[in-house]
Amino acid sequence: MRFAFLVKRHGVEAGAVPPPAESEIMNSSQRGWSRRLLVLGLVLVGLLPMTIRAQQSIVSWGSDSADQIWGTPEGGRFTQVDAGGWHSLALRADGSIVAWGRDSASQVSNTPLATGFTQVAAGYGHSLALRADGSIVAWGGDAHGQVSNTPVGPGFTQVAAGRWVSLALRPDGSIVSWGHDGYGLVSNTPVGTGFTQVAAGGRHCLALRADGSIAAWGQDGSGQVSNTPRATGFTQVAAGRRLSLALRADGSIVSWGDDSSGVVSNTPLGTGFTQVAAGADHSLALRADGSIVSWGRDSYDPIWPELSAPHVSHSPGGMGFTQVACGALHSLALGTDIPDGAQDEIVSWGSDHADQIWGKPSGSGYAQVAAGHEYCLALRADGSIVSWGADAWGVVSNTPVETGFTQVAAGDLHSLALRADGSIVAWGADSSGQVSNTPVGPGFTQVLAGDKHSLALRFDGSIVSWGNDNWGLVSNTPLGPGFTQVAAGWGYSLALRSDGSIVAWGLDFFGQVSNTPLGPGFTQVSAGGAHSLALRSDGSIVAWGFSPSGTPNGAGFTDVAAGWNHSLALRADGSIVAWGTELYGEVSHAPDGMDFTQVAAGGHHSLALRAHISAWSDAGSALAGVHGEPLLAGTGSIVAGSDNVFELSDAAPTAAAGLFLGLSSSPLPFKGGTLMPALFMAPVMHTSSPFGEILVPFRMPEGLPTGTELWAQWAIQDAAAVGGVALSNAIMGVV
Repeated sequence: MRFAFLVKRHGVEAGAVPPPAESEIMNSSQRGWSRRLLVLGLVLVGLLPMTIRAQQSIVSWGSDSADQIWGTPEGGRFTQVDAGGWHSLALRADGSIVAWGRDSASQVSNTPLATGFTQVAAGYGHSLALRADGSIVAWGGDAHGQVSNTPVGPGFTQVAAGRWVSLALRPDGSIVSWGHDGYGLVSNTPVGTGFTQVAAGGRHCLALRADGSIAAWGQDGSGQVSNTPRATGFTQVAAGRRLSLALRADGSIVSWGDDSSGVVSNTPLGTGFTQVAAGADHSLALRADGSIVSWGRDSYDPIWPELSAPHVSHSPGGMGFTQVACGALHSLALGTDIPDGAQDEIVSWGSDHADQIWGKPSGSGYAQVAAGHEYCLALRADGSIVSWGADAWGVVSNTPVETGFTQVAAGDLHSLALRADGSIVAWGADSSGQVSNTPVGPGFTQVLAGDKHSLALRFDGSIVSWGNDNWGLVSNTPLGPGFTQVAAGWGYSLALRSDGSIVAWGLDFFGQVSNTPLGPGFTQVSAGGAHSLALRSDGSIVAWGFSPSGTPNGAGFTDVAAGWNHSLALRADGSIVAWGTELYGEVSHAPDGMDFTQVAAGGHHSLALRAHISAWSDAGSALAGVHGEPLLAGTGSIVAGSDNVFELSDAAPTAAAGLFLGLSSSPLPFKGGTLMPALFMAPVMHTSSPFGEILVPFRMPEGLPTGTELWAQWAIQDAAAVGGVALSNAIMGVV
């Protein structure tokens, strides 16, 4: 039987430990499964407790299906780190490169083996490295020439990798750019010399001049370009997904762009910062004393919900850090004097985004959901598609079986899917050519399916539409580039310009076109049966068309979805608000919780992606200690290959703790309390952090029969407890 665990003990692999003798009254079947759980326990014996600063060499937390956290290399003597979309890079002192994380485009496996590199840069799915002679090596995803068009020859001084674009700086301060030219990322690159630094973000770029002024170009839907400060005196720039950061000479920080996650408004005040880094919806700053400040959205960190301030990631405490780097949903830091750690250790944190659909199908690893009239689509992390529901016109049974898709769209009775190269696949009902007239070739970035018409967005921001042309759905499609998103409803369409203004065309019985709000500043649109939704840059919602009443007030929303007669909105805290016509529970049955990342509204049903769902239940039986009752939480699904974590909190600090495991429950009096697991081996020993916390991540083994119970409970040395030992609550999960 194979066990694939995510964490290695620093410096020493977890070794085999002879199991204790089993009871002779245990039958052979029980003995077999107890041995399997025993193997699980013995592996956990060898794991480092994943506490915030315990053992100090590498600190990691959050689910991590792409290993950009748990794959962090051990040892010291690293000189630079960079974080990409789902992978990370580190440069050793000898100029060799270490890469880890998602390898979907060989951005990890094709990493050059040579030494002598001086800088690395990680993009969304590609990587760059600068040699000592100033020549550039590129590898990974190349859908837009961000690798193959890399300039040849020596003499470059810096490289930067964005989502689909690459930048390089020459010794004279001139900039070379290559890759995706949507939003003018390449063609609008500033000319001339005198630049000292370049930064590439999601779809925009920044460059710093010698006088400390900033040049910005690319997509501007959230002001990440147009709101660039005009002053001089800046010393560093950083570009995120839709946000920008700049560091002044006095060490103060300026940020601008999308503030839906609070990543702009919560920018720390004061001076004394030495470096900034920008991710998808979070940012980092390094103080002169080597401590780290983080801010922005933290909904991708389900393991550590108790935070020191709202929307602040659980970045490592302490001082001695020398560099920070932000990926899409994870972060890295390099330190030179971390207690108990080797020199120049890497610390990583964040979540990798291992999502689970709320409803069908079961399991985890989904990246997007789409709801049609009476069917659903879900996109897995590997780019494969799952469909379920009514199968009229083969909308379910004809779903393509290959991988490599990046987006799905569900219409009334037809579906669209976008491949990694930007080409489109369509299937389902074709009464108006909404399938057969699908444009061929690559170069598209988004697809949307309406009633009997379809939309696609090209890399330059121009729109292609096909299918039913009633009400001018096709013929009245707006011309020209510069659009950033499209939405298709029942007989009408919406498009969002790069300045945040909205264009609508098609059927207008209920004002879903003519009542479209004017002005810029919108960041998302959604089209339903006969009503529309738009999200402003502050996270507030505007609704128009048929019966828009009930729209929630206030800001702080991050996603909206319009169904046939109901609507959904996602708050920044991951909770869902539903409103509109209630026929089948599409409003009242919206799930509770604060761990959702995307919503989709269909005809009379809804879908939501959950960031993390736990299959572990609380069985009680805690015994209080110095901080009250220690809390044990289990996260993850109890299916083979699923990532799980045992998390202990509210325990005594720096205390010996034993993790008791069992295949069933047999309550046993223990130190004034009750141990719930039926014990068959010695406890797995760990030491709590100075904060009274322990994390034990593991991957659920294969081969456990359906119905098997798994029990866990901690016992912690605690002088304040009745018998000198505090007990956590027990948790139980069923395979």
